[in-house]
Amino acid sequence: MLVKDITPMSEQAHREPKKTCQQTKSQNTRTAILEAALACFYRLGYSNTTTESIAKEAGLSRGAMLHHFANRFELIKGAIEHLSAQRLQDYAREELEAQANATQARIEDGIDVYWRQLNTPAFIVYHELLVAARTDSELREALQPAHDRFQAALYETSRQVFPDLAQSEAFARANHLTKYLLEGMAIARMTGIGQIPDKLMLEWLKTWLRGAFQDVLTDTKTELR
Repeated sequence: MLVKDITPMSEQAHREPKKTCQQTKSQNTRTAILEAALACFYRLGYSNTTTESIAKEAGLSRGAMLHHFANRFELIKGAIEHLSAQRLQDYAREELEAQANATQARIEDGIDVYWRQLNTPAFIVYHELLVAARTDSELREALQPAHDRFQAALYETSRQVFPDLAQSEAFARANHLTKYLLEGMAIARMTGIGQIPDKLMLEWLKTWLRGAFQDVLTDTKTELR
């Protein structure tokens, strides 16, 4: 089979020691706070989000929220880690589903999956944080290491999802070109200004990738979907 087994993060969690009711409640509250922070970043923008607005979104008092996150830095850091884990898990799950039972990489499906994911609130929030970090040193301190870990994990996940393509000499170059082209298009699209020739560029990218991976694709006419 083409796709290697990648244990979802949710399954890994089930292997951890069983938590007490209080621990579970605390974890659920913590997750609700992180989700509230991301919702506020998306709706209000990072610079307009306060700890008060996050607490209100989570349905908690500011004091109750501070019980889980002692200060704004810890809250922001937690939200970034939560977002990164969520994006990575979604990427692995959806790409594995798209490649299920394939005998060789379905490049077109793989591109479509990542393009869809870049046009979601999760990526919009991620980009919002990247832009804000340019002039916010505290945010940059929290974001930089998480960003580096995420990029490394995303690359390794791609190698596991597409093991045949990973054997190609063109894999690293093709991976970077795909990432920056699609993310750049998504960023341009989220502004709502001007027309983005996404269909034209997506078709070109898929064709280019098939040519780039000819050294490992045994039949360029199969697995087209």
